Amino acid sequence: MTSFYETLEVNPHASGVVIRAAYRCLAQQHHPDKNADSEDAQQRMMNINRAYAVLSDRQKRQAYDLSQSIPQDFCERRGLDPAATTQVKPQDKRTATARPFAFRPLR
Repeated sequence: MTSFYETLEVNPHASGVVIRAAYRCLAQQHHPDKNADSEDAQQRMMNINRAYAVLSDRQKRQAYDLSQSIPQDFCERRGLDPAATTQVKPQDKRTATARPFAFRPLR
C-alpha cells in the first residue's frame, strides 16, 4: 500500500498549500468523467480523495505521521506545533535585525 504522500506525489515536508495544489492537479487529471474509458479511474480518485482528506486536516495529518513513524521535526517545520517556535527575541531594540538570518543583497 502506498502512503498518502506518495498518492498525492508530495514530500512529507509539504505545506498545506502544496498539498492542496497537488490534490487539485491530480483530481483534474484522474477524474472519472475525464477518463470514461478507464476502469480504475474511480478507484484512483477514491485514493486521491482519501489521501487529501487526511493530509489537509492538521490533526489527522499529525496522527497519520505518528502512525507512519514520520519524525516529529517534519511537523514542526510545517508549522503544526505553534508552541515550538524558534524565533529569536532581540536583546537590544536598537539592533538592525531580530531574525536569526539575513538576506543577501541582490547584485
